[in-house]
Amino acid sequence: MHNEEASSMFVFPYIINAQTAFISGNDTICDNGYPAVVKIDFNGTPPYTFIYDINGVTQVKDSTYTNPYILNTKIGGTYTLVSYNDATSFGSVSGSGVVTILKSPKANIHLESDTLSIINSVANFVSQSTPVDSIISWIWDFGDNTTNKYIANPSHSYNDSPNVYQASLIVTHSNGCLDTAIHNIWVRNEFWIYIPNSFTPDGDLKNDKFCIEYSGIRENTFLFKVFNSQGVLIFQSTNPSEMKCSIGGGWNGKSSDSNRSLPLDTYVYELYFQDFEGWKHKDFGAITNFK
Repeated sequence: MHNEEASSMFVFPYIINAQTAFISGNDTICDNGYPAVVKIDFNGTPPYTFIYDINGVTQVKDSTYTNPYILNTKIGGTYTLVSYNDATSFGSVSGSGVVTILKSPKANIHLESDTLSIINSVANFVSQSTPVDSIISWIWDFGDNTTNKYIANPSHSYNDSPNVYQASLIVTHSNGCLDTAIHNIWVRNEFWIYIPNSFTPDGDLKNDKFCIEYSGIRENTFLFKVFNSQGVLIFQSTNPSEMKCSIGGGWNGKSSDSNRSLPLDTYVYELYFQDFEGWKHKDFGAITNFK
């Protein structure tokens, strides 16, 4: 066989190294949210070294063994590859990624006072979130396991107990972006005590007991004593809750020892307790029995 014939029978392919890099992505994010994702796919032998630009501004050269490479970014614009090479040689680049950044709202909670009294624990919340004309929804969580409210300026009563409550507001912009604000509310106890100066234990179910009302006292420090005009102790209580008018408690005008009704007289009481801050109080007064 002639050499010319042999050469015509065998075709040796021309091998082309296909080192390529392709950038892609089309992501819209809020400026206060998660970053956008731009992806770069490589064809070649790692490590992959590349340079990309954002809106024509060249970024720092980077190198990776990861394929595809995920670029997390919060910079808006068009992303393109400038150059690429793998472990063996330079390659070609193509594609583009687009990142769009939306402006988020700014949630803001306003209150006249951060501290409320347990006696009047109504908080008037005002949303001062911006931009005002672009906010389309409000979600209020008052931090006390009550139902959320969905208006701009709600009122809420903290009825449980003195505590620190963390209220929150989530606002939504018309472009779909959200923002959250948090505000601490202090509901403080407040000391007061009501002690009457007379009662009528005549069995007509009206004012039959000498009773008290109070708030903000340390109940384990309570001591109430009643003496007759001769100075004899006739009644004593260390339990303020059993003396409360609102639950039908109080002293019925009878002697603790004999449980007999006492005669019409003016009696003297002594009262000792500490308020919720630990301050000691003592009070003395007269009780008239208009039987």
